[in-house]
Amino acid sequence: MRTILLCAFFLFALALNNGLQAQEPIDSLRRAALNARQDTHLVWTYRQLFRELYALEGKEKEALEVAQKGLSLCRKLNFETGTDLFLFYNATVLDVLGRSQEAIPFFEEGLVLSQKRKDSLAMADYRINLGVTWYQLGVYDKSLENYFAAFQIYEALNDREKLSKVLNNIGIMYLEEKNYDRAIDIYQKSIAIKQDLGDSSGLAATYQNLGSAYDSKKDEEKAISNLKKALQIYELLDRPRDAAGCRVSLGKAYLDFGKTAEAKSVLLPAIRFYEAQADPEYTPTAWGLVGKIARQEGDFTQAESFFKKGLALAQSYDRRETILSLLEELAEVQQKLNKPAEALSSFKMAYALRDSMTEERRLSLIKEMQTRFDVIQKDKDLQISQIELRQRTRQKNNLLLLALLLGVLSIVIFFGLRGRMRANKKIAAQESEIQRQEIRRLEQENKLTALSSMLEGQEKERSRIANDLHDGLGGLLASLKSHIGRLLEGGQDAELASKTNRLIDDAAGEVRRIAHNMMPRALALSGLPGALEDLAQDLRKQGLDCDLEIIGFDPALPLDSTQAVMIYRIVQELSHNAVKHAEATHLLLQLLRQEDRLTIIVEDNGQGFDVKNALQQKGLGLSSIESRVQFLQGTIEWDSVPGEGTTVVITVDG
Repeated sequence: MRTILLCAFFLFALALNNGLQAQEPIDSLRRAALNARQDTHLVWTYRQLFRELYALEGKEKEALEVAQKGLSLCRKLNFETGTDLFLFYNATVLDVLGRSQEAIPFFEEGLVLSQKRKDSLAMADYRINLGVTWYQLGVYDKSLENYFAAFQIYEALNDREKLSKVLNNIGIMYLEEKNYDRAIDIYQKSIAIKQDLGDSSGLAATYQNLGSAYDSKKDEEKAISNLKKALQIYELLDRPRDAAGCRVSLGKAYLDFGKTAEAKSVLLPAIRFYEAQADPEYTPTAWGLVGKIARQEGDFTQAESFFKKGLALAQSYDRRETILSLLEELAEVQQKLNKPAEALSSFKMAYALRDSMTEERRLSLIKEMQTRFDVIQKDKDLQISQIELRQRTRQKNNLLLLALLLGVLSIVIFFGLRGRMRANKKIAAQESEIQRQEIRRLEQENKLTALSSMLEGQEKERSRIANDLHDGLGGLLASLKSHIGRLLEGGQDAELASKTNRLIDDAAGEVRRIAHNMMPRALALSGLPGALEDLAQDLRKQGLDCDLEIIGFDPALPLDSTQAVMIYRIVQELSHNAVKHAEATHLLLQLLRQEDRLTIIVEDNGQGFDVKNALQQKGLGLSSIESRVQFLQGTIEWDSVPGEGTTVVITVDG
């Protein structure tokens, strides 16, 4: 008994400790947000705080508050990248909270922003999320419209993994429309892609949907077989939430085929799971299914209780199709319990909801038809107006032509000579301006050529010196250590021998460090990401808290070697300034690659400086950075205030 109590106490203490550890970064980020000024640094603090909260159970509402603050700040700063990010955060957490209707404007605004930025992947992601949200609200035409739009984007990008996922969602829509053969065909195509990609969790999801399609088609063997496959994969992957959802689908199939005992055995574990962690999609359905089982067993009181639980959850998540189904089931059970007033109330609510959903779809169709009619009508009106305008213009032109012909003939000689002189002057001026522009262009090209030669020469010299240090001086130090070791071998002064060896080791280490800084080998071996990982590791060894984020780099599409070296030198110089001059304790390095654009962000919490004054003085460090950015034909933005840290954002074509 004592052992059991000690184990229980240990588990409680461990859980408490884990909770405290999870809370520590959140409290730290909250304090940082309170003390930060209203700039992009605070935006990234809000982003990290949102991620920490969203990862914890039961913190969704707090995460929503942070997402709202982050979006408000990004709008105030006109920070487009942050706005896109926090639009998605707001929409996602609202969807998780079951507030799907409120999530739609955020998803739609994000879609418009991604279209403006021509970000195909972001457009597809927003389309997928809009499709899911409209599906949850029971508006299937809008859901399918967004799924097809996402499918076209992924097909153009040849993204087979995303294609398989959107095929899965399209199959669900065909399933809702009772086009079972088409849904089954879509799911089988999705399964083929996922098997080829080795996507186990995606494969389980599609097996589950395929099983539901066969259930609706009344094919018992294939329905149960596919659902069992899905459940087995989820359990092997240790995905309890997904396994619970699959149990609901399997329980429904068993119930549809009259196997009440089997349905009950698979549904009860799902119910136990949902009592601790509710799910907007499956929890209301699960309660509805156990309500049906209770009704079949003749326990109408229990059935009523189960239907009411499912109805309350469906209403809180605004799942109107599920609400409608549960209201109808509840009304029938209330009639069995001899509760005519309550049964009538449930029937009225179901009727009103069904009527509302039908009316919404009818109005949506009318609106779409009206829009099409208005467009056609406007086109016709425009065509008629253009025809009338052309006729009136032709008549006026004929009259004006007759009236002006004599006047033109009388003054053509006088103005002809004068016009020729002006034309000659204008041509001469244009030729002169073209020559000046060509001279300026050649001067600019010469400057860029000279800058390119200088920077390339510097890099070659750095490489030569690095090799000489590593191969020449490094080898000499190794030989020196060997000779001194033999000279001191057997000597009486062991301390002198040890100290001498230590000094030679330190010298060799310093030579290696200098050679590495001159030309890091990781840059040639593993490209820019690997070299930056080494740089970040060196900074951490110097006691600096350094975070490195590299997003969007495809090993199959490396940067040009010259471009990679220049970017590495820029980050190296900025990091050196943060350590040596700014006396920073934390450094954030970010590299984001999106299609043909590369963004470098270096942010520190150091002393900061007067940007205008520093750029006017043209110190060696800043001049070197600006020269390399100019060489890359990029842009650089400095954001720093004395005492409040520094943020540098560089954008180049990559």
